[in-house]
Amino acid sequence: MKLEITTLIENSLGEHLQLTCEHGLSFFIKAGEVSLLFDTGASSSFIKNAKLMCIDLSEVSQVLISHGHYDHSGGYTAFLEQIIPQKAALIVRPGFFDKKYGAGPLHSEYLGNGFTSKDIIAKGVQIETVREDIKEIAPNVFSVSGFERNCAMEKTDPRFRVMRNAKEQLDDFRDEQALVIKSDKGLVVILGCSHPGLINILSTVQNRFHEKIYAVIGGTHLVEADRQRLEKTMDYLLDLDVPAVGISHCSGDADHIAYMKYRLKDRFFHNNTGTRFVV
Repeated sequence: MKLEITTLIENSLGEHLQLTCEHGLSFFIKAGEVSLLFDTGASSSFIKNAKLMCIDLSEVSQVLISHGHYDHSGGYTAFLEQIIPQKAALIVRPGFFDKKYGAGPLHSEYLGNGFTSKDIIAKGVQIETVREDIKEIAPNVFSVSGFERNCAMEKTDPRFRVMRNAKEQLDDFRDEQALVIKSDKGLVVILGCSHPGLINILSTVQNRFHEKIYAVIGGTHLVEADRQRLEKTMDYLLDLDVPAVGISHCSGDADHIAYMKYRLKDRFFHNNTGTRFVV
């Protein structure tokens, strides 16, 4: 099966300077004969970028959104307005539509979706809420969630809050899903933001699939990691012997990226806006 993953938008630009970057993430994925959209960035800019890269988003049969934060779901309503949406089911996890916030010592800011489930249903779109920890949504393409939380250093940032059962509480990101694709070279793991922790996610994938991970692409949420956690995470990736690691979005500043590149060497690539990864 041929697999192509194109990064429609993320925080930084590559060589194509006509494209737009933003704090967000969106992937267009062709897995064999199936076309998928994984995340929709923070705005409609990913649609403009797709057009500039000659990608036809009307081919999309399913839209998966990794979790209910604006920088991953913010462009979805624009997708419904500009692309024929009725055939493209929205695939999310339980808790996706909960209201999410980022809390400071004296205030909080809304970080959640700009739409409700009723808004989407009213547009004639089917919402599929996946409750299984692992589900095949297309041939050799799996939604994975319910991540094991065994890595002690990967704690949920207490600033992330959610309204659940009319009560504000720590967001455990139970709604976060990763995409796992079986390719001819091994598993390709596509990440949204990795709030449950990169090691927790990858160890869960290994325990469920028992196959070699060939590539990891997407947001790692190492932006808040100290040097010790960063070192141990790179140790883990090297121990896994992952041949390709494409870092995007919430992975840290220039120093973080430089350190990852130094440790991972030829395995590393900065997965910018416009990057195309082919297996």
